[in-house]
Amino acid sequence: MTATAEPGKKDPLIGRKLGDYQLTSVLATGGMARIYRGLDENLNREAAVKVHVAADASGPDSTLTQRFQREAKSIAVLDHENIIPIYQFGIQEGVYFLAMKLVKGHDLSWEMRRLKKSGEKMYPALALGILDQVAHALDYAHQHGVVHRDVKPSNILLSDTGRVILTDFGLVLSPAIDATLGTAFGTPRYIAPEQAVSSHKALPQSDIYSLAIIFYEILTGDTPFTGDSPMEIALSQINDDPPPPRSKNPDIPVAVEREIMRALSKEPKERHQTALEFVNAVRDAYGLMPGDLMPITPLTPINTDGAPSHPTDGHVPTTKVDRSVTPLTPLPAKSARAGGSSNRVAMIGLAAVLLLGIITVGYLLFSSTANSGLPGAPIVLYYNDKEFTMHNTGDYTLNLSRLDFVRGAAGDNDDYSGDRVAGDSLPANACARIVDQSEQQIPALPQCEDVQSKEVLNNVLRYFWRREAADGTEYATYEVWYDERLITRCDTVTMGQTKECRFEWPVPPA
Repeated sequence: MTATAEPGKKDPLIGRKLGDYQLTSVLATGGMARIYRGLDENLNREAAVKVHVAADASGPDSTLTQRFQREAKSIAVLDHENIIPIYQFGIQEGVYFLAMKLVKGHDLSWEMRRLKKSGEKMYPALALGILDQVAHALDYAHQHGVVHRDVKPSNILLSDTGRVILTDFGLVLSPAIDATLGTAFGTPRYIAPEQAVSSHKALPQSDIYSLAIIFYEILTGDTPFTGDSPMEIALSQINDDPPPPRSKNPDIPVAVEREIMRALSKEPKERHQTALEFVNAVRDAYGLMPGDLMPITPLTPINTDGAPSHPTDGHVPTTKVDRSVTPLTPLPAKSARAGGSSNRVAMIGLAAVLLLGIITVGYLLFSSTANSGLPGAPIVLYYNDKEFTMHNTGDYTLNLSRLDFVRGAAGDNDDYSGDRVAGDSLPANACARIVDQSEQQIPALPQCEDVQSKEVLNNVLRYFWRREAADGTEYATYEVWYDERLITRCDTVTMGQTKECRFEWPVPPA
């Protein structure tokens, strides 16, 4: 059977038992896999259960099935605290499944988007603390003959225990299989030049290149290569020199830029030979000692749930986070200075931010309690691959000026701001619609005949509710923000799909 639910129908796997795990809800979806929350009642243990939704349709000998099986075997032999642990793997009535630890926390991609949206930057000492743990995981995998090939922020999980976990080994290199494919797999913005030519050319230094791009993005706010299509980005990775990071952020020390540019060399042999060598070289360039690296510091719980990852190339990260903690502590847009004394100053500042955060949370809790009697407004989003409708089912007019829909990094050109709706507002029981220019005659929905605003767009790759973005990256979800706060996440759609997403308007009317 297939694990793909028909539009409007219950997912056929919800309630079903795969191995020891009863599937209770969907955490994330992607082109070749879907992630479920599963419960082992005997052990009272939850897991993230990854299901290969195309296995039965592709046949037992399909390349995708082989990759799924290889992912399970690859993770099983990697016993490391910074690599996602596997609980169980099997096939049941034609459905391949892989049960892994359910990590509580959020991924690095989400944290980087949050910082970018708020105009903040991460302390280098904190960024290096995160990448140091990733480097340990990568070097361990490389020592066991495993090349990850898809190192990117959404595959780096920041757990609420402070541990960083590398996930999604669905693209691990198996020369016996991949050498015959002659195709490139990976995420264009993070892929190494040799891997962009062909996947079988990937080697440990390819993962180091990807790690360097992540650090480049943390420091500058952008990846070195961008474009309007995956092919354009891949060709830039192969042919173009990356812009020096100091051209985008002059606060970066010259010695740090030198190490980043070395890691981004076109020739793998010119890069650092291990991931830890790269991280340690950057740390030394900042004048930091190992003890100066800062741990990740979650704050108080928030009321959101779902999967923040953004699958690419038809793959979903192997474990989806149970989003039960806030973002990392906000950090000012400045570099950490050299030496232990500066680190102590940074830690004092961090403590001050923590105290301020606690006071702020207390105020918000008091305010929300005081206003709990005020009404909210249920919002329903109806959308398919050609049109998007927002329905205000409440009884008062909504001010949309501070509403944002975000797919991928905040600030990209496929984001949609509510102030684009006519009048910046949406009356009670009315709708705002976005339609493709080729489908302007789409009839109004029966639930929503009062259309107050309609916008016509002409590039489906920039539609925030669609899975594939203009740069070729695929996203399982898009985010709904209001007044700089994340409200909810909704599933994206592909061709032929129709979905709904519901949430409660976050603030009372003015």
